[in-house]
Amino acid sequence: MKRIHEVILDLDDVLNTFCMAALYQVGVGPVTRDYACYPHQCGWDIVRAANVLGDEVWGDSFCPFTTEMFWESLSQQFWSGVPCVVYLNNLLEYLEDRVGRDNIIIATSPTLAPACVAGKLEWIQTFLPKWLHRQYMIGPCKDWLAGPNSLLIDDREENCKKFEAQGGHSLLVHKPWNHDPKVVWYRGQRQWVDWDALTLESLQAGLYRYFGKEFKV
Repeated sequence: MKRIHEVILDLDDVLNTFCMAALYQVGVGPVTRDYACYPHQCGWDIVRAANVLGDEVWGDSFCPFTTEMFWESLSQQFWSGVPCVVYLNNLLEYLEDRVGRDNIIIATSPTLAPACVAGKLEWIQTFLPKWLHRQYMIGPCKDWLAGPNSLLIDDREENCKKFEAQGGHSLLVHKPWNHDPKVVWYRGQRQWVDWDALTLESLQAGLYRYFGKEFKV
């Protein structure tokens, strides 16, 4: 078992439900905001995913997003109000018991829009406990925080690989863009995948692997 003294927590799609909230915000995602609706073939390319879903929803009347159009459509109010995951408080309590408050850092990558940075900071102050309000890094290079006793919890495989390349450890939580579960077919139809359950299972398995204690929700 690795000795982990510091945990770096990704924000989007680990502590909140950014991806499906954004797709809903731009008018192509379902009201349920279920990750099972995400087009797996797009990988982590949310603009491509928005265009695939837009074609399905609107057909010939749909005007595809450019990268700039998509990201600029997300306001500060959107970023500050993305719903948090249901296990947020349980996860923070678990990690606090394992490494202590001072050794937990929120790391999140912004877009080029100032509204994104302001909204993310507001999200941290709204949804996270006060002791975390100044323990964050907003920038794309999470691997700068890597070390032999540090653990990154993230939903993007690329981030995890970069972190490990710099000597750290990583826990990749399962999402449609990084994990392809066994598909169950019944009478010619693909069955719905419970991504919330898969995400939680991957998180629980990873935390147990690193800390040797079960994470319960």
